[in-house]
Amino acid sequence: MLKLIINADDFGHSEKINLAVIECFRNGILRSASLMANGKSFDHAVGIVRSNPDLDIGVHLSLVGGMPLLGSAESHSLLKDERYFHKNAVDFAKIYFSGKISLQEVKAEWTAQIEKLLDYGIKISHIDSHQHLHILPRILDIATELANRYKIKFIRLPRESFKQYMLRDWGSSFRSLAQMSVLNYFCSKSRGKTFYKTDHFMGFYFGGKLSKQNMLTLVNNLPLNGTCELMCHPGFEQFTDDSTSQYRKVEETIALTDQDVAKLIGSKNITISSFKNLAH
Repeated sequence: MLKLIINADDFGHSEKINLAVIECFRNGILRSASLMANGKSFDHAVGIVRSNPDLDIGVHLSLVGGMPLLGSAESHSLLKDERYFHKNAVDFAKIYFSGKISLQEVKAEWTAQIEKLLDYGIKISHIDSHQHLHILPRILDIATELANRYKIKFIRLPRESFKQYMLRDWGSSFRSLAQMSVLNYFCSKSRGKTFYKTDHFMGFYFGGKLSKQNMLTLVNNLPLNGTCELMCHPGFEQFTDDSTSQYRKVEETIALTDQDVAKLIGSKNITISSFKNLAH
């Protein structure tokens, strides 16, 4: 039997995303979401969590595309100016691999983000990060250290296996496959490090384009057993991310609440689960 965790990223980013997450939880197949401590609609998300205690919550650690919780004096190397993080993962990586990012500042900022959730009474079942920056060398060590300190059991390993359907439209999929290859390379560097993770991960290739048809394709290509996290980005808006690719969040909301998708999952040897259920 496969235990499938369908997890929404960017919870807390905006009220429209928050409302889509709870719609997919109440009327769809979503059971888990990753909350951004520095999200513009964090308080709105917390209200939703308190009204829906069965929604599994992780922390979506951030170093790009927003503002830090700590002041500029405590996060200077993480900022592109006096207030904001670097724009996206590519910009961050350029600075990081030039040796200009302070790992102490990363640890301090992420500690503040985790503690903010805890201060609001949020029980954190898993760690992931905005644009997967936690998987970078040495930064993964920080994520692992914080997971151990705060007794957070699971850390996302965003390593997605290559599938035949990814080659159907080589022209449009080349960029996604190239990015996936880079991400998988960094994931391979985690070997030998001790932390809990799901056996499988899916959703990067279809990131931002998880339409009903693509969701059906994913379900038909899920592993047969073990545990698998499926990353998604539901919303009630058309959203352009920092890399300028279109995230069709409304389509993802529709797919995650579609009866045909639910029936297909129900016809297979799949149990929809959550990180907190795996921890028991």
